[in-house]
Amino acid sequence: MTSKKQQRLFSLLALVLLLSSTTTYAQEQVRFTFTGFIQAIAQYGSEGDYIKVGNVTPPYDQPTTRMGIRRGRLATQATYGDLGAKIEINASDQKISIFNVYAEYKPHWAEGAFVKGGLATIDFGYELPYSSSKRAAFERSLYMADLFPGDTDMGLMVGYKGALDPSKRWQLESTLSILAGNGGKGMMKNSPDLALRLALTEQGSNHNISFGLSGYGGYLPATDGYYAFDKKTATLKKDRMLRAYGGAFLTSTIKHRGGQLMLTTEGIMGLQPGWQNANLAVGPKAPATFENNIFVQRPFIAGMAQLVERIKPVNLELFGRYAYYDRNRNFDPKAEQDLKLSNLTALTEGRSHQLSTGVNYFLQQDHLRLSLQYDCFLRQQIEQQALVAAKPLHMVTVGAQYKF
Repeated sequence: MTSKKQQRLFSLLALVLLLSSTTTYAQEQVRFTFTGFIQAIAQYGSEGDYIKVGNVTPPYDQPTTRMGIRRGRLATQATYGDLGAKIEINASDQKISIFNVYAEYKPHWAEGAFVKGGLATIDFGYELPYSSSKRAAFERSLYMADLFPGDTDMGLMVGYKGALDPSKRWQLESTLSILAGNGGKGMMKNSPDLALRLALTEQGSNHNISFGLSGYGGYLPATDGYYAFDKKTATLKKDRMLRAYGGAFLTSTIKHRGGQLMLTTEGIMGLQPGWQNANLAVGPKAPATFENNIFVQRPFIAGMAQLVERIKPVNLELFGRYAYYDRNRNFDPKAEQDLKLSNLTALTEGRSHQLSTGVNYFLQQDHLRLSLQYDCFLRQQIEQQALVAAKPLHMVTVGAQYKF
């Protein structure tokens, strides 16, 4: 779809929604709400690989400490009858940028249904849709940064989020998204990506349990070809490169006298298109044509398990998480590869384990959060045509968050 056709389609949609809403809500007034948060952190790492703030300087394999603003966000939302619009500004110690900007239509005659268009957070899996202001840990599991380097994308989303029965015991979340697939940019390829997320929740008096399924698919242009792994070897293929993920998650919350306990598990597998020397999905960086790059399609598998205990009487939260990431299930360092793939390393093909734990202390009705978190990264490296365990990397994060 060309950019002119996209503009005409969005203009027509906006006009229809505006007319349908203003006819019923002619007397409504525009209402504005402002929300946001800021996170200031200090991090120590045995190496600089996972430091999120400041500018890490060489030597990169030495212990380092950095501090700065991990994230600051200001959101403004306007509503008028069934119509709404939202803009979110994201700031860090590196840059200021637009995070979300979209228009939304929630028809009063179909409570729970919605249509949303613009730049919005991608609805996939468990961790991706949720802001770090709500997560127990500041960072998502390691593999999410590879699968979705951009949290947001341009697109059109339709769905339903609401109750399935009068008692509101059963809740359904469903979203179908048509996305540009370029991480915050407009269409730069001939076909859009599709994402589907379904989550069913049963709410009891003392427990909640949710089960979710997600899918993501799209094609990327590869005019010069790409390497696809099959039976532990890489074969040069032509035409388009498939980007396909499938995932499932299960989360259970048990309320008890002293607070609540939440257990979450998630698994994702599929085909990840990336560069020869980086796993970041090509999609968020996809130009009209690829030049002077070698692209690799990797069959991956990833998963995480997390336990969070919120102790209400003392406003304390304890959490622990384990995440596993096999970047290429078919990679064999002993297999003979094309000379062009000679610099494939464990950083692009190997397995890694991430262990995280921490404590959060809440003040002022949860507006202020003080955090102490520890992460250990265990990854592989290639030695003498074999994948072996490298020394673990350690990181400690001390942070403060304020929500308003």
